[in-house]
Amino acid sequence: MKRKIQFAVMALAVGVAVFGMSTYRNHAQTKGDQVVLAKDRFKNLKVLGDMPADQLGKVMNIFAASLNVNCSFCHYTDDFSKDGKEEKDTARKMISMVFSINKEHFGGETEVSCNTCHNGRMHPQSRPSLVPTEHVGSHGPRPAPPKTKPEAADVIAKFVAAVGGAKRIDSAVITATRVEPDGKTTEPETVSFKDGKYSLKTVYGKEWVSDLWDGTAAAKFGSGGSHRLHADEAEQIKREAQLLFPAAIGSAYSKFDYRFTNEIDGRKVLVLTGTTAEGLRESLSFDEQTGLLVRRVAVTPTVLGGFVYQVDYSDYKDLGGVKVPTVVKYAMPNMSWTRKISSVKTNVPVADEAFAMPSK
Repeated sequence: MKRKIQFAVMALAVGVAVFGMSTYRNHAQTKGDQVVLAKDRFKNLKVLGDMPADQLGKVMNIFAASLNVNCSFCHYTDDFSKDGKEEKDTARKMISMVFSINKEHFGGETEVSCNTCHNGRMHPQSRPSLVPTEHVGSHGPRPAPPKTKPEAADVIAKFVAAVGGAKRIDSAVITATRVEPDGKTTEPETVSFKDGKYSLKTVYGKEWVSDLWDGTAAAKFGSGGSHRLHADEAEQIKREAQLLFPAAIGSAYSKFDYRFTNEIDGRKVLVLTGTTAEGLRESLSFDEQTGLLVRRVAVTPTVLGGFVYQVDYSDYKDLGGVKVPTVVKYAMPNMSWTRKISSVKTNVPVADEAFAMPSK
């Protein structure tokens, strides 16, 4: 249970400077104007000490996902700083090698990462596969773009129309279930919304965790206390509030640009870049036929590759007079879960206390 709560606390991260994803500035935590380095916050870091401290958790998740392992592969889980495992020593050598390759051959850009060679395997595969190429992870070429380049404004207008128009939702209470990757473990969730403010409460047995957006700032806290949010994590809580009801997409982004046509689960999608008023960009994929938003992608930069944050929307239903995706899948390195919405009550009384910031 304790580990599950820790994972829930870690479950928001985003932003990046790559095409088609989200462009986030380096939101490293600072002391005044000085970046807080990992070595100043954590013990026994021999090769990652000079990276921003707020990237360490994301980098560890990237390692785990790239090799398809968990923390105990390299660490003693009762003392993460402790040495003694050969795998940790090997990891340090590999990290140094990756840094060296990027510095010497790619001008310091993060072109090579652990996943470049491991690709979800504990040991890199040096020999080519004998399976015909077209059957080895090949998704084929992108679908041909429409004969006439879509106007981003038309794509957004079609989406808003598809979800029932720009109906104003002043308040709402949503009942949902969080489903863990095993498909069996579930936790009840309640979402409260009022005048742009948002609160998500997830209950884990006797413990609970809440995400909060009070209209100006974000917070994450629970029965175990408050969690210090990085700026990109706070941005994602804000985005959840802005996109809770799809028709309000215009409040989340100030500009949209059509980029290309792609395919998701066998269906053509039109991929747009949505830019916020702060200049942050995210990738938005809309079903070409239905007009519905099916995927949102953002990535946050780290010293060892981008930390991808992906949200998939499906099973849109008319609940409370508006269409909402009743199945929302969240995925990021080494973490994933699904939210299944069972009821939506709109324009109902919601107490202001639901959006109160935790006391410091």
